[in-house]
Amino acid sequence: MADEVIIKEIMERAQSEEGARLAAEAVARFKASSDSEKVFDLKEQDIMKVLKVSYISERFFGRSRSWLCHKLNHDMKNGRPDDFTDSERKKLKEALDTIAYEIQILSDNL
Repeated sequence: MADEVIIKEIMERAQSEEGARLAAEAVARFKASSDSEKVFDLKEQDIMKVLKVSYISERFFGRSRSWLCHKLNHDMKNGRPDDFTDSERKKLKEALDTIAYEIQILSDNL
């Protein structure tokens, strides 16, 4: 049910044919991925072209850009893929929610 609300909101925000196409592609990727993949596919999605990884890693994690890139890319660490802990995953979600809120406030004030 929550996924349907998110999908509806994404589609409503698409204001052009190109926007609708990009939104439909994002929804398709979202539906096709498992719950654990949804967070980690960020680097491959268009959103990472807009958001600076260094900004997110420094502001919300107090870490370097490379630290977050390693997590997003599942780079090998001690013989296994580097992964987010549950608390890091929660913090990343909160960071993206905060950025989304700040962008919405900025947009509303234009």
